[in-house]
Amino acid sequence: MKSKTIFLFESIRFFVQDNINFFNGLILVMYFAGLLGLWFDPTRELFELATPFNLVTSIVLLFLAQRKYSPSFWIFVSITFLVGFFIEVIGVKTEAIFGTYNYGKTLGFKVLEVPLLIGVNWIMITFIVNYFVSTYLIFYIFTSKVTLFFKSVFSAALMVMLDYLIEPVAIKHDFWSWQGDVIPLQNYIGWFLVALPLCMLFQYSRFEKINRFAYFLLLAQLLFFGGYNVLMRLFEH
Repeated sequence: MKSKTIFLFESIRFFVQDNINFFNGLILVMYFAGLLGLWFDPTRELFELATPFNLVTSIVLLFLAQRKYSPSFWIFVSITFLVGFFIEVIGVKTEAIFGTYNYGKTLGFKVLEVPLLIGVNWIMITFIVNYFVSTYLIFYIFTSKVTLFFKSVFSAALMVMLDYLIEPVAIKHDFWSWQGDVIPLQNYIGWFLVALPLCMLFQYSRFEKINRFAYFLLLAQLLFFGGYNVLMRLFEH
């Protein structure tokens, strides 16, 4: 039974990788549909309900597109999930990390007042941003270890910028809410301080970083959240 399950999983993984162009296009279409579906009133509630499905689909395809698994890859995934999830638990309970905020219903099932999908989201964003930086930004500073540290810092900064785009959309669709509907500077500082060690974990880990889906998932995220911000600025002010 175990061998059949492994065979089925590997068959699905190879199918995704052999047809990666299709799935790259699919994720762009899904996020574009999500943009329109969330923007227009008649479909908004339906697409809010579909948000967990979209997030799960994104992370599953990201994992299936990973060329090779190794212990260091799963260590990265596990640590990022646990740190991302429990730092949010601490943040919600103490208000000391990101500020005063609470999670809504849109992201689904919660444990300790935090959706489990938040840990998944930390994995996804950390992976796709760092993957982009590690493969597209070619530079060398003093030593390889110093170079990786600067890539980690740059990746953490990009994650904060992505969060800046996510925040207005998240508030509008009840992903989470801030006290007084004001996003504090503390949130972005906290994001950077949490993201930096996770980025360093990715950059310094030795797992094979070949994933042809990651670029398109990052592009989909940027187009979705960036596009939604543009629509809000054009039509809601």
